[in-house]
Amino acid sequence: MRLTLMTLLIFFTIIQTVDAFEIQKSIKAVAVTSGDEPKGAVINITVMINSGNGRVFVSTTPFTEIDMQGSTQLSAITACDLLGIDFTKFDFFYIIEADAPIVGGPSAGAVMTVATLAALKNLELDERVYMSGMIYPDGFIGPVGGLNYKLDAVARNGGKIFLVPSGQSVINVEERTIRRVGIINIITTELRELNLVDYGKKLGIEVIEVKTVNEALRYYTGYEIVRQEREVNITIYSDILKVLADRMREGAAELQNYATKEARDLLNRAEQSYKSGNYYTSTSEFFQAKILMRYEMFKKTLASAQQIDREIETIESEISRLKEYLKSEQMGVNSIQIIAGAQERVAEAEKALKKAKIARSEEDILYNLAYAKERVESAKVWLSLLPQMSSGQSLNNSEIKRRAEFYINQASSIIVYASSLEGYTDLLQNAFESLEISKSLYSESLYAGAAFEALNAITDASLSIEVKYGEIASKVEERKRNAKIAIGEAEETCYPILPIAYFEYAETSKSVYAKLLYYSLSERIAKFMSNVAKTKGEREVVHRGYVDIKPTTPETRESIREILEIPGFEIAISLFAILILTYKIRKK
Repeated sequence: MRLTLMTLLIFFTIIQTVDAFEIQKSIKAVAVTSGDEPKGAVINITVMINSGNGRVFVSTTPFTEIDMQGSTQLSAITACDLLGIDFTKFDFFYIIEADAPIVGGPSAGAVMTVATLAALKNLELDERVYMSGMIYPDGFIGPVGGLNYKLDAVARNGGKIFLVPSGQSVINVEERTIRRVGIINIITTELRELNLVDYGKKLGIEVIEVKTVNEALRYYTGYEIVRQEREVNITIYSDILKVLADRMREGAAELQNYATKEARDLLNRAEQSYKSGNYYTSTSEFFQAKILMRYEMFKKTLASAQQIDREIETIESEISRLKEYLKSEQMGVNSIQIIAGAQERVAEAEKALKKAKIARSEEDILYNLAYAKERVESAKVWLSLLPQMSSGQSLNNSEIKRRAEFYINQASSIIVYASSLEGYTDLLQNAFESLEISKSLYSESLYAGAAFEALNAITDASLSIEVKYGEIASKVEERKRNAKIAIGEAEETCYPILPIAYFEYAETSKSVYAKLLYYSLSERIAKFMSNVAKTKGEREVVHRGYVDIKPTTPETRESIREILEIPGFEIAISLFAILILTYKIRKK
């Protein structure tokens, strides 16, 4: 408590002497007021940067309903990552001021990232441009709610351009109708589609979709960060990926006497993938088959409670030994992906073992026990790659810890926000489970696995709402292109075998949703590896010229509420039906 008070005292002492800061920029953002009658509000955000060691402070006046600490932290580190700047060389201070209590959280993340980029490069911001959107660690902008209210606020404050996340220029708003019958009011609600581009024209505002912070930066400053198109050659990684497949294949052969029809089908698919040179996909399919065969083996060999208890003790002992090894192993820029992957798998094994202990049916006990055992075995398979590749440049464990903290905070914030936007339930559940595993790993000082698992949580939570907006196929192609760029950049400083593995899995998957998921993971992990390597130097920012803002004559200044007679809060929900991803196991 004393430490917290002291930190706050230092912070407020510093912000009272703003002129002492080396760098500062201010930007206006839009939010939604809290309460029964929400409306759009403009908030002022000031970013101040000094030399330091990677600390992030935030002051909000008045309060926000969702903690903004996670968004400010991720905005700072993402801006530095996009520029190739060492985050740990600076301290960041964000002052967020509004005229009324607002709904905070991730929706101002993209704006704060743009402001941070402008501060770091001393770029002038066009005050006529406004934006709302979440920020992801890869620089992509995610969907938000309340855009109709926010557009009203932009109009009231003289804005000319309103940047919205890709796929959100058309949204659904809730329309409420009150019909009086005698002395009773009958209230009915329905969703109505609203085209923000058309509505913006009525207000004299150009509404434009943007996918990334780099696109947004061009509208705000006329500058953009230079990135080169890349191609990915998976075959140059085949020898290493084949080691994984061979080890998993050997393990499957030892259990083949317990193969059911479902397991045999998986084994056949695994062999076909192996022959096609898709070794990570083959590894995944062998792994899934092994779980089923191990389960059948346990059903036939663990006949008593004593035998089950002994198996639990054996697996617990293996998990304990692996944890001790993973804590002591020195990480390099290449080995971190292997160690992180093993840490994640050990944590999942431990979670399955806990489920086995409290399960009430024999079927659940044995299945969770089989899953735990195979997760332990898959961790060993991944660790078998360490002798095959150099560790690479040594990494600072304290920085990995700090990144894990930031990603955990952002994952928590996005999950809460996605839940408020009624994100896709199964993906949100996956995100929550990944977040819990990430926190567990962090508590045991397994920071690499914690960071990677938090990235998984961010990806699932963000996709839970992204799949509701825009055309999925175009999103897949965009993520594929960006995964290629990220892998190509990572190849300059390290050997990104895990991003390549996920890229291959996305390529071979028949589900567009699985493709979107694994291309996203491939890109985010590749960027993580590039950022921790810190050997590329600062990225170039090139002036492309301001995007022309065409003057538009407002047709009307009435609010969206008056046009559609909407007194309620826009809940940003779309009616859609998607096929649920059939896989339950991500990291094979």
